[in-house]
Amino acid sequence: MRCWLNRRSHPAAVALLSAAIVAACAAPQAPPPPNPFVGTWATPDNNTVTIRQDTVVQSRPKSQGIPLDSTTCNGLFSFGYGVRDRTTLTALLPRQPNLKQNLSDLLPAQSYPVAVLRCDKGDHTYVLLNSRELLAIYRDGDIGVIERLARR
Repeated sequence: MRCWLNRRSHPAAVALLSAAIVAACAAPQAPPPPNPFVGTWATPDNNTVTIRQDTVVQSRPKSQGIPLDSTTCNGLFSFGYGVRDRTTLTALLPRQPNLKQNLSDLLPAQSYPVAVLRCDKGDHTYVLLNSRELLAIYRDGDIGVIERLARR
């Protein structure tokens, strides 16, 4: 069997094949899928949480938004995305059995995408229920609050 491209091959064919290989390697990659958390979410009272790729901005009606970052969190700030299982999420409120039960009722699936923000001594866990609903679990030490938000 003879290779169709060898040392004696036509120089134009070699150049064409080389150009095709370079073009294939340099072809643009498909953009990553959009982050489903990014956007503005609102409570029934019209308080909003705007999730950006790297931080969160909290706003109340008719007030300036407060970006949560290392300046507003006394230098203790982190923010990231992941997946948490139902057991881990319901364990976030161990000293408030009523909230733990409410949380358990709101989370029937085995796992959920989450955005977790740590700010000073508290943390916020945003649980994506579906493309239109978000559950916020706010904790400050052992005290927590659950809030439902809808995409704006």
